[in-house]
Amino acid sequence: MESECALCGKSGELRNSHVIPEFLYSEMYDGKHRFRVISTLTDDPPKLHQKGLRESLLCGVCESNISGPERYLSLVMTGQIPVGNSQSGNLVEITGLDYTKFRLFGLSVLWRAHISKLPFFAAIDLGHHAAEIKRMVLDSDPGHPGRYGFFLAPLTVNREPATDVILEPTKSRLGDNRCYRFVFGGIVWVFVVASHRAPW
Repeated sequence: MESECALCGKSGELRNSHVIPEFLYSEMYDGKHRFRVISTLTDDPPKLHQKGLRESLLCGVCESNISGPERYLSLVMTGQIPVGNSQSGNLVEITGLDYTKFRLFGLSVLWRAHISKLPFFAAIDLGHHAAEIKRMVLDSDPGHPGRYGFFLAPLTVNREPATDVILEPTKSRLGDNRCYRFVFGGIVWVFVVASHRAPW
């Protein structure tokens, strides 16, 4: 059955699309390739899944287009693409990243969470910003880093990356800016969604 792709708007057969890419679930699977979804926002009992959360969202062409940045990030996170880093106080600067691919990865996850009908992503509502972020993803336009910017912080347990945790995204504020927090891949991702550029 054909439906309209949420990204390009063309009618066709939709893929079972992930919001958070499948490779980020790998550390969560048990010996039977299952992981538990535990809600921190409701009293629902844990549910077992054998595949990362997904739903019918994108056509094959759009799915292929966003897979490039996803593949790039997976290579960075597994050390197959080396990057540099330097520390100043509590801040760590990462160098050697492909700006366009890294930005498009983050923006595509944020936008897909917004359009998702899964309860797990219910907190994400981009309002009138959704159309512009969708355009950026569709046009492969990473934009200015201060426009819909995001910053990252490591999530560790006993000084080891907590890569086996994915939490429901939540909404918060940073000064006058609305923010959305995601946790996956041993990283806390904070997206700043505002009409003006963030001061960085």
